[in-house]
Amino acid sequence: MVSFADRVVSPDTDMVYPLTLINSFSPAGVHHNHKFWEMELVVDSDWLPDNTAPLAYWAYTQDVKALGGVQPALVCNDCINYIEWLKVYIREADGTQTCLTYANAEPNVVWCVGDTSDFRNEQSARHQTKTFKFICLQDRGKAQTAVAYAKGANEAAVKYLRIKDFTVGANVCTNILAFKDELVLQVVPQFVPNTFQGVDIRQDFMWRLLTVTVDSETSIFDPYFTVEAENPVFAGNFYVEHVLADGAGTVERWAYSASDSRIVNRSEGRIDADSERDTIDYQILTKCTKTITHP
Repeated sequence: MVSFADRVVSPDTDMVYPLTLINSFSPAGVHHNHKFWEMELVVDSDWLPDNTAPLAYWAYTQDVKALGGVQPALVCNDCINYIEWLKVYIREADGTQTCLTYANAEPNVVWCVGDTSDFRNEQSARHQTKTFKFICLQDRGKAQTAVAYAKGANEAAVKYLRIKDFTVGANVCTNILAFKDELVLQVVPQFVPNTFQGVDIRQDFMWRLLTVTVDSETSIFDPYFTVEAENPVFAGNFYVEHVLADGAGTVERWAYSASDSRIVNRSEGRIDADSERDTIDYQILTKCTKTITHP
């Protein structure tokens, strides 16, 4: 774990706003708006339910519902599943332990609505993080619990050390400074009039937005954008490789669907004599589907 945060969110910006009337200087009261919890979990690896299956990442493989079969939190190209059990244990400065309960064997209250991998090849980068976002449609519980902290299994086999390269077609780029893989979910909590608690979520679309930051110019993406015509789709061979911190130099490959994958943005390429890095950002729009292997 790197960090955990939560906040109360209102679709109307504020939880309440003043109720004003004509010819009255002072508000007559307040209007109460709908609201929900939003949580963010940042980890320095991808937690595994089973260390014998190093490619079984929890969000896409772990069962989060009591129904028969396996219903993971995130499902590519389909509806995501609610999470029936979500608790966060916090060790306080005085040695006690606090338990935050968002779902306690309860359906239709908690969902994972975001998955972002943010890796950097800078020497000062201590963590290669993955961020998961959740929403909760009910009040959280908070209570003191007995301290039962255990470090758990060694996660070196799933901790990322650095970005190795990025391949498109037959072209390989190695001067990568940073790589971000963001799963974008258009998820909207659903409310009904005269009821404060949300009843469900509306799921509209999902896609991945990849950001590749190179240190100086590269030609690997040149065939895939033009100012004189529409941007062509990527070649079939389309993946990024990382080196794991397992001491064996294991390479992990994330392969994406080239179908309908295109360059979205190319940021300013600036050459500055006083800058330590001359960077360029390329953003790629692709489908949710991602295949993870150890080639």
